Amino acid sequence: MRRSGILLHPTSLLGRAGIGSIGKPARDFLQFLSDAGQQVWQMLPLVPTDDGGCPYNSTSALAANTRLIDLDDLCDDPYRLLSLEDLKYAPIPDHPERAEFKMAGDYKNELIQTAFARLVDSTDPIHRKLWQQFESFCEENADWLDDFALFDTLQAKQPEGPVWTTWPKGLRDRDPDALEAARDRFDDEIEWRKFAQFLFHRQWAALKARATELGIKIMGDVPIFVSHNSVDVWAHRDLFELDEKGFPGFVSGVPPDYFSPEGQLWGNPLYAWPRHAKTGYAWWISRLRAMNKLADIVRLDHFRGFEAFWRVASTEKTAINGEWVKGPGIEFFRAVKKALPDLEIIAEDLGIVTPAVEKLRKDADFPGMRVLEFGFPIDEPNDHHALHMHTPDSVVYCGTHDNDTICGWYDSLDEGMRDHVRRYLSIDGRDIAWQLMRAAESSVADLCILTVQDIFCYGTWARMNVPGVAKGNWTWRMVNTIPGWNADRLRELTALYGRLPVYNSPKA
Repeated sequence: MRRSGILLHPTSLLGRAGIGSIGKPARDFLQFLSDAGQQVWQMLPLVPTDDGGCPYNSTSALAANTRLIDLDDLCDDPYRLLSLEDLKYAPIPDHPERAEFKMAGDYKNELIQTAFARLVDSTDPIHRKLWQQFESFCEENADWLDDFALFDTLQAKQPEGPVWTTWPKGLRDRDPDALEAARDRFDDEIEWRKFAQFLFHRQWAALKARATELGIKIMGDVPIFVSHNSVDVWAHRDLFELDEKGFPGFVSGVPPDYFSPEGQLWGNPLYAWPRHAKTGYAWWISRLRAMNKLADIVRLDHFRGFEAFWRVASTEKTAINGEWVKGPGIEFFRAVKKALPDLEIIAEDLGIVTPAVEKLRKDADFPGMRVLEFGFPIDEPNDHHALHMHTPDSVVYCGTHDNDTICGWYDSLDEGMRDHVRRYLSIDGRDIAWQLMRAAESSVADLCILTVQDIFCYGTWARMNVPGVAKGNWTWRMVNTIPGWNADRLRELTALYGRLPVYNSPKA
């Protein structure tokens, strides 16, 4: 089935206090997708982030980013735990086109605590009904929620700071008595954090239901690695390669490639894969099951790391000096498919793709990714990213969140390469964003994913991420709604190459 969709992270939407939300801005975007004949909304990981906003360096692989909670919806829903009067002092960002993660977090956390206090103090029967829903949520998600809420609280309250390896030994090593004492001491702090997760999942369920009504599937994103300073590593130290004090001797990264001449030193701890195998990969299956509740499709980040991963000594300053170490391979994916037979997975197979990586992808029966911006090397005309080399079992992008926008990419090319692009596509380059998007839609790949930045024809300033650069990423936001004529133009393009949903097609 041929489909088309758009990549846009919810933080890039409009919203109060300098960040997008999963309320009306997200519902409006779903309507745009429907009007434009799109069937997939791809997002980045929905996990908590620090004030830098990187969704690939989170304190939890299972918790949600509560900065995305829509406060206006909390005013409008039947429980009315907040009022518009509570929201009137919302801070105004200095640069509306950039997400302000700290501003949004501080503002929303304060109001979520206000809402929770009102719920606790209320005797209204309708609020008691909401409390029962909250208790049920806590019970159903206790396997990750209890640890996360405690960890998040300790990060904020520990005098030693947020890094768990610096905490007193009892907390660092999860002594039961120390944990119980912390839970008693910080009970209120822990509970409102659980409530924030409840609010996110409640609003998300409504958003996902609307997406289903419109025939749109949500594509989520699962990073292969987790942050060392995360509840996952703190609570499951035995599943990671750590010393007795919780420090990794080796960390993750990738060797030098087209993104960085020094490689990328990610710094995540490495999995103790033999220990995962002994559990039947239970932690990973729980993680994917949780994502499958939020999304219809899962993009599995850094797929090649499941065949072999780049291991770098934690003392290194770059990722140049490392070695490939075998990953879990096909046995891992067999266990996943047995536990989650209906889970739709897309393999992010970019980077150094060896025959062994390609074999693993095919054995697992996952579509891979093709990026048109990578498909124009003059001296390598048969590169698998080139349009004429695509296969149906793939997802085609003009560029991903790690790439420049089409306009920025084209402007960065020398005239010889621009000429090659124009001749290859038989275009004049005057409307390069839409001309390259047309090429992507024409691909034989079953799924085509475009970016909102390219629909607007934005330049490099709207880029989401520059791999290997630590600061200044993840902050781009839409400052305007998408004009209706763009929906019409995209729908026409989508129809032209047979990617419209059947029930919306002109012949239906």
